[in-house]
Amino acid sequence: MTPTKRDISQVEGSQENKISTPKKTFRERRQEANEKENESGSDISDEEDEEEHTTHTSKKLSGSTAAYDIHVARETAELFQSNIFKLQIDELLEQVKLNDKHVLKVEKFLHKLYDLIQQVPDWEDKNLSDTLSYFKGKSVAIPFVDPKPAVSNTNYKFNYKAPEVSLIGSFALKTGIYQPQGSSIDVLLTMPKELFEKKDFLNLRCLHKRSVYLAYFTSHLSNLLVQEKIDEFLIVEYSYLHDNPLLPILTLKCQSNDEAEHELNFHKTKFSINLIIGFPYKIFEAKKLLPNKNCIRIAKEDNETPLPATSLYNYSILSSTAYEPYLKYLYKCKKQTEAFREASILGRLWLQQRGFSSKISQSGGLGGFGTFEFTTLMTVLLNGGGENGNKILLHGFSSYQLFKGVIKYLATMDLCTDGHLQFHSDITYTDAVSKYVQEGFQTPTIFDKSTKINILSKLSVSNYNLLKFYAKETLSMLNDVVQDHFAHIFLMNISRSDQLKYDLCYDFKFPMNGSIEADLVSKFTATERIKYITIENFVVHKVISVMKYALNERIINLEVQLVGHRSTFAINKRKPNVALTPGSQFNFDHIRVKLIVNQDEAEKLITKGPVHSEPTSHAAVLFKSFWGPKSSLRRFKDGSINHCCLWNTSSSEPVISSIVPFVIKRHISENINIENNVTKQFQELLPLPNLAASSKTSVLNMTSFFNLKKSFDNLYKIIFRMKLPLSAKSILPVDTSFRYTSLCQPVPFAYSNPKIFQNVILEFETSQKWPDEITSLEKAKTAFLLKINEQLEAEHGTQYHSFFSRDESIPFNLDVTTLNVLTPDGYGFKFRILTERDEVLYLRAISNARKEATPALENTFLQFTSTYLASIRHTRTIENISHSYQFYSPVVRLFKKWLDCHLLLGHLKDELVELIAMKPFTDHYPYSTPGSVENGFLKILKFIAQWNWKDEPLILDLVKPDAAYEDQMEVSIGGSEINSETMKKLSEKLTLAQYKAIQSNFRNLRKDDPNGIHLQFFVASRNDPSGILYSSNIPLAIATRLTALAKVAINLIQTHGLNSQTIDLLFAPGLKDYGFVVHLQVPNKLKASSGIITQSEFKNLANADAPLVFPTDLNDLSEKMDPTYQLMKYLNMKYKNTMIFSSHKYIGVNGGEDGNKNVITGLIKPIYKKQMKFKVNMDCNAKPIDSEHVALNKESIYHEIAAFSSDLIVKFDLE
Repeated sequence: MTPTKRDISQVEGSQENKISTPKKTFRERRQEANEKENESGSDISDEEDEEEHTTHTSKKLSGSTAAYDIHVARETAELFQSNIFKLQIDELLEQVKLNDKHVLKVEKFLHKLYDLIQQVPDWEDKNLSDTLSYFKGKSVAIPFVDPKPAVSNTNYKFNYKAPEVSLIGSFALKTGIYQPQGSSIDVLLTMPKELFEKKDFLNLRCLHKRSVYLAYFTSHLSNLLVQEKIDEFLIVEYSYLHDNPLLPILTLKCQSNDEAEHELNFHKTKFSINLIIGFPYKIFEAKKLLPNKNCIRIAKEDNETPLPATSLYNYSILSSTAYEPYLKYLYKCKKQTEAFREASILGRLWLQQRGFSSKISQSGGLGGFGTFEFTTLMTVLLNGGGENGNKILLHGFSSYQLFKGVIKYLATMDLCTDGHLQFHSDITYTDAVSKYVQEGFQTPTIFDKSTKINILSKLSVSNYNLLKFYAKETLSMLNDVVQDHFAHIFLMNISRSDQLKYDLCYDFKFPMNGSIEADLVSKFTATERIKYITIENFVVHKVISVMKYALNERIINLEVQLVGHRSTFAINKRKPNVALTPGSQFNFDHIRVKLIVNQDEAEKLITKGPVHSEPTSHAAVLFKSFWGPKSSLRRFKDGSINHCCLWNTSSSEPVISSIVPFVIKRHISENINIENNVTKQFQELLPLPNLAASSKTSVLNMTSFFNLKKSFDNLYKIIFRMKLPLSAKSILPVDTSFRYTSLCQPVPFAYSNPKIFQNVILEFETSQKWPDEITSLEKAKTAFLLKINEQLEAEHGTQYHSFFSRDESIPFNLDVTTLNVLTPDGYGFKFRILTERDEVLYLRAISNARKEATPALENTFLQFTSTYLASIRHTRTIENISHSYQFYSPVVRLFKKWLDCHLLLGHLKDELVELIAMKPFTDHYPYSTPGSVENGFLKILKFIAQWNWKDEPLILDLVKPDAAYEDQMEVSIGGSEINSETMKKLSEKLTLAQYKAIQSNFRNLRKDDPNGIHLQFFVASRNDPSGILYSSNIPLAIATRLTALAKVAINLIQTHGLNSQTIDLLFAPGLKDYGFVVHLQVPNKLKASSGIITQSEFKNLANADAPLVFPTDLNDLSEKMDPTYQLMKYLNMKYKNTMIFSSHKYIGVNGGEDGNKNVITGLIKPIYKKQMKFKVNMDCNAKPIDSEHVALNKESIYHEIAAFSSDLIVKFDLE
């Protein structure tokens, strides 16, 4: 709440008007800004006008004018990062501006409300017994806070006298914005001083007086509303201010009236009015209500132990007295700072999009830091904030600079552990300089020395860490000079989906018998009650404490949410109804714990504790007490002996899912039910390799890939030692398993796996003797491969087996030969040779070709580049980055399974899929880097669903994450020098010039193909600035289907949530969308020979079917492979002009229980769906319609397809 005090009877009629409107052009804004500059000294420019000026008007304008425009542009860039950013901010502020008509409408009601408040009669002093008697039988209950006052020991009086009425909050300060869910207007009713005694701050006395005051006021106001006939459309109810159970307030809302609209009905404005009961300023001695003081006395057995501090209670009382100083404090700053209002709106939007609010965080959720706290911090920094009291922000800053300054302070300064911020809100205090003090209180602290209030009292440590985390992320975005992150910072609401915002979510549900509640109530002693006030706060604090200690470095941050928490209740109730569970004492349905995972630590098997010593240290005692029987002593490689906990890994669940149930059941309750089936179901979707103990291996385990690399290394050494006419210069693996992205993990002798042969590029030393013609060059390469094969058979023929095959990956070049080698370890490699002459000869062919043949040859060169040159860079880059992003490998593998389930993987190159899957890792803003399989997978789907590939390129900065680099960029408020190591890191990132060059490539591409008919996905990086290496030759229907499927998937999740049914639907292919579907069954069961088992299979039975050696006759290998591949190849060759065919690429994964079922689907191209004029050489099977027209002979084609697949076909479905 950002308060500004105004008499409600003097509310102004309209909000401040803005200069710019969305309809004005850039030029009009420029002219307006230049006119305004003469008066206010503020300069505004834009990039388009500057370019137009320098290009077209140099003859019309003098050199001094041109220099002035350049100066304006530079100054704007300094104030707003860029001219476009400034225009975006202007447009955003205009969009969220309050509707003036709505403001006038609600102000009319506020005037009427003020008159009604004045009509409430005074009430004479009454004791508690008389007060309860007065309200007995009335429709209004007294919203006493717990515990209720007892008649026997309550000696103070209750009464009502007319309050002082003020309009406060963002509405009065004119920093309010339009919000779809509605905005609130705060009206303060300050109780007169004579209603209080000096010691009323003790033992909830003033709070009980306020509850009676509120109930009496509500009772009379309700009657007055009935008299004025306003009650028909007005809803009056109690609620808690910021979810604080110590601060009940009255809320007024309007509802639609079926009859003629009443002039005071403001339901269309979506406003609600909060009537807040406040205390007079300085009515209580502030030093007695400091955060470390106890103000609720209870009887205790041990008189030596001091009572705990009642910080929440103390804050609730002091904040109720301190509206007036904050009104003056913020209002004065607003008057001094021109951009104050705009900056506070930017702060409000930033916080809301990340789920933060001013609600009390102790009751769950991301509360404790809302608009009031943001605005107050900004005001404090305008008056100092540095360690020497130096000003962090200046009054002349732009809204962007003010916003960035606050974000930078939150990101780089510790207000919890190492220090705190002090300031004076008393504007009459001449030396009111705010200062950062190097002394931490282990709780977030911005301390007001005037009112003795910690502004961050409602902010828990865990929520502060999350706030700091998002501030760092935002600061990185603001410092990025290459990409525009405006939408990520202000427009994207990342709180809509827990599965996207957080890596893991756990629901703690209580059984119906109330056993857990009894356990927790017994732990909620009187001492705990005065500290936490409510049992809900106590439970939240307990869960956070347990989870933080247990998970420690495994998580970056966590949030605890009370699902079903209620803070609004009827005026005839004392407090909100408890949960729907019969007999429940809790004001929530269940608890949800949401985690952001540290991917480097999450899957470690050991929780390492303190070093073992004699005598046992306090930390060791605490560790053993916390973990109980799980704790043990272990010796490490460095010789140290530590207290540890050892955990088991699983392919279906992360290690954290083993830790959470153990600690919650041990420290909260044995009977609690912990649910997180989503993670398990997603991880079980990953193909499980048929290896020893694979079901007990983490999804992050790379052993199977390392075994393949080890086998390759042995073969690599053999070839390097061979005596050949030219020495081998490099042998570079370029396939999916070498970059940890293959759908099926490499398993020995899995010869039914389509990726059994991993591609390898072999390069020899430079020679001038290579042939100067492509066909001859390929024959020379084949001769080298024959030589390698001869030596391999001669020296290692008993271990290694090899054969040759033709490679058809390069169009129009059917002379490419590859050498396929099977190793004794059970792996296969496909060798192809690259020389320095290849690229030269392909380019020469293009330059010498006829004009009509050039496009085809350019496509051939593109395929050559992607297969040979670019694949080397791609494999090296992805392999290196995969080590930094631990979850990239399982995420991209799951994404490939999803594509194959929907018959799309066969149309997309592996490299393209891997680059798209890299998007949420290297460009994760505004979310965090994925730390679980489901989080990364869902972020990929969300990106594809939102990706408008017609107008937007995908530009990836393929560099490793480096936290040290980020820290060096922003160490402190003053910044720091960039050392040579950081400069090296910086040089690896895309520069602005490179980024703009890629964008220029995309624009040039779209000039010739504006609708993306020929090329849809433009995916560029430093390795491929062209953006088309891996995305060419994709049918438009396939690209649009990929986008449509992603949109359907995201819509399904948003509508029905993530559960077993929706996850199954995500991976269910929609076969009814195709023109025809051919169901096939291959003669052999290929699942076991693909190296795959399921979670439910017995390991010994699965191994019995798995091959242990390669066939003696290598010709038999083809019988163990999916014949659908060859059938698809033939159909595409015969009908490629008329139809698009699709099938499952991995029959072992998506081919049923035994891996022997597949489908071939077909889509007729749109041009052949209608009648055509007959032409010679139509290149399609057509039938005559009349003397001039023909149509595609679908029936004949279907019969031909059925005949080709007669040995495999099971069923043929037509549309």
